[in-house]
Amino acid sequence: MKLLLLVLISSAMAAKEFHTLDVLYSRVPADAQQRTVTALIQRVVGSRASQFKAIVNPALAPNRIDTFHLVNENGTVTIGGSTGVAVAMGLYYYLTNYCNCQITWAGQQLDIPKELPKLPKAGVTVSANDRFRYYQNVCTVSYSFVWYKWEDWEKQLDWMALHGLNLPLAFTGQEAIYQRVYMKMGMTMKDMQTHFGGPAFQAWSRMGNMRGWGGPITQTWLNDQLILQHKILDRMRALGMIPVLPGFAGHVPEALSRLHPKANVSRLRDWGRFNETYCW
Repeated sequence: MKLLLLVLISSAMAAKEFHTLDVLYSRVPADAQQRTVTALIQRVVGSRASQFKAIVNPALAPNRIDTFHLVNENGTVTIGGSTGVAVAMGLYYYLTNYCNCQITWAGQQLDIPKELPKLPKAGVTVSANDRFRYYQNVCTVSYSFVWYKWEDWEKQLDWMALHGLNLPLAFTGQEAIYQRVYMKMGMTMKDMQTHFGGPAFQAWSRMGNMRGWGGPITQTWLNDQLILQHKILDRMRALGMIPVLPGFAGHVPEALSRLHPKANVSRLRDWGRFNETYCW
């Protein structure tokens, strides 16, 4: 009982302390999210999609904690959710708990029974434990994600929604934005190539650990990654997710000192036994 009381007090204090987070919620209209998650259902269950109906209704979560409600209707399963993510979460809840299915990065088992398993007469209502379910870290992008095409990202975004993730990092393509800014300041493409890490090392370049290693990066890569980022962001938002975009980390190209010799630029110690050619 004491533990429960402590949890309730902590939750109340957190809500009061972090009231500024109240502005973080999806602004995408419910009907747009509903269309997007309906398409997700089609991709996931294929020919069985007609047996699942998606309804996005923000009123299911007045406190903005994602909630879904499952109910049987005329041989189908209706999934009501407060967001597109909540509906996807409800679909996966039904597939795992009632159909013994599983969807992973490595593969999937979607042997859905011919006759959909029955839900309790009153249906099933589930709310997420937290408002925000964060996903990824700053290094993830330079593991498998770095080589993802849109087809890979679409599967990944489906997986994210099915597992209820609604606060994902969206770091793809940021170098193209930095390039625009720096080249407007008078820097050259060669300056960019010595500044940005190659594709597989961008995470550590973005953190200021190294520069230029694994490159040179090409203009085609920069352009393609920016186009890909736009697709990723569109889909994240259409599902009701809140993408986390990168900010300025503080490290700048070496060329800045050449263009602005009076600027107060500090050099960090070499990192990871890289020499000064590849360090800040």
